[in-house]
Parts: sequence; C-alpha cells; structure tokens
Amino acid sequence: MAARQLLGRTYSTAPSTEALDRWIKAAADKRLKYSATLHPDHLSDLYVTLPTRDGTRKPYVPPSEGTPMGYGHHLVFFHPRTPERDLRPDGTDADFCPPEPFIRRMWAGGRMEWRKPLLIGAKATSVTTIDSVEKKGFEKGAPMVFVQQKIDMRNEGDEQPAVTEERTHVYLALGLNQRKFRNGAYSKQLALEQRSLY
Repeated sequence: MAARQLLGRTYSTAPSTEALDRWIKAAADKRLKYSATLHPDHLSDLYVTLPTRDGTRKPYVPPSEGTPMGYGHHLVFFHPRTPERDLRPDGTDADFCPPEPFIRRMWAGGRMEWRKPLLIGAKATSVTTIDSVEKKGFEKGAPMVFVQQKIDMRNEGDEQPAVTEERTHVYLALGLNQRKFRNGAYSKQLALEQRSLY
C-alpha cells in the first residue's frame, strides 16, 4: 500500500535539498563489504544461461577451480541479500540511493579495470563505496542526482584490488521529467520459463 501511494505521488515543484544534502554528507563514509567463494557451480549457471558469452558456438565447458574468471563474470557474485520488503518501490537496493523523491534510477555509465584475475574457486571480497555525488538541473526545475559507486574486488589475502568497477546511476525525482507513454507499433510478449531464472 505504501509503495502504491509513493508511486502515485507527484511533485509540482523542485524538491527540497535538505534531506539530500544530509544524505550526501553521510554517503561519503558508507562502505559495503561482501565476501564470496567464487564457486564453479555458480559460474556454471552463467555459462549454461549465456552459452555464447565468448562469441563462439563451442560446446559448454564447465569452469575449473584455480583458473582465471572471465571478464565481467564477477557480476554474478557480491550481491546484497536484501529482503524484498526492504527494497525500494522499483525493486532496487536502497543502500546507495538518495532519499525520496529521487527514486527513479537509470544507468548513466560505468567502467571496469582488470589488474589481475579473480580465481574460480577462491575466496574473494568486494568493497563498495560512493566515489562521488553530483546534483544537476536543480536550478532549471529538472533535478537529477548522479551517484558514482566504486567497487573493489580482491582475491582473499591480496592488498590490491584485482578488479575495480565504477557504476554511475542517475536518480530523478518521481513525478518530474516524466515522458508521456506512446502506443508502440510493435509489441512482443515473452514468457520466461523457470529454467531461465536462477
């Protein structure tokens, strides 16, 4: 019910920045740390789901312990385990999100840097911090908040990160800057099967 009310709220004027400014100040000290064993079984789900991930049609080969993990494959690890009741109305985790009304999240960019491989079967850690927060468009009545996260992943025992990922999301205030929906000329329905979801 609260989510329905929140999604129905609209803002006719630019939101106050007091709560946002407090959040920005506190965000500088926020750190999330996750540990994971980079299990071959977990990676094999990715390999089977995306069999052409390397651009070829070669047969499935299960991942082997001790071998380097492929580029980008770290994305199946180090996820928050947030209960559904604690997620934001759009289904995202709230740990690095600005306060209301900035709940419309969109991808704005990112990059990854690999210094050395993460090893399949090894233990690893991930530390996420907020690298920067930038407010834009407030003076024009079109407020946006850009949040850049920095994620350092290390093999257990290493001082330096093996992989560094930067993610930039832009948050818009709900009810502002929304486009009108148009009826599309093309539509397609997709029914996911349980085997597609892991």
